[in-house]
Amino acid sequence: MGRRLRRVSGEIARFSAVNVVATIIALIIFNLLVHGVKGWFDGPGHDRPLTVYLIANSVGMFVSYYGSRYYAFRHRHAAGPGGGLLIYVVINLTSFVIPISCLWISRNVFEWSSIYADNIAGNVVGAILGNIFRFYFFRRFVFTKHPTGVRPKQVPAEPQA
Repeated sequence: MGRRLRRVSGEIARFSAVNVVATIIALIIFNLLVHGVKGWFDGPGHDRPLTVYLIANSVGMFVSYYGSRYYAFRHRHAAGPGGGLLIYVVINLTSFVIPISCLWISRNVFEWSSIYADNIAGNVVGAILGNIFRFYFFRRFVFTKHPTGVRPKQVPAEPQA
């Protein structure tokens, strides 16, 4: 395996581990607020799953940022204000369209509102697609190889006489 492939696969593995932790946290918050705990309390946000999804995943987003910054991409430069946090938040919020669309389709097109349908749509299908999107954009715009986020221009060597 080439050096570059080992480096990228290591980043993918670390990024995935961070996202598993952030997703579990968001999943717990989402399910407690939307579906509650059977026999104890009903979910106060059952009629507002998209709003609750945004809230739960916003908490997960900050967990993910710190994990990505200090573990997954620790060897890369964090570009932008706040160690890349501002750009990170913008990319995360943009990527929320993916799982929210999956959840919306499940709820409004197929009319599925069970705990299983919500979790498969938003937290499995949507999360996988969203993670692919975020990995590329985080690596490209937030955690860059070079401090400016762009590669230095290659100056052609002068011909020798």
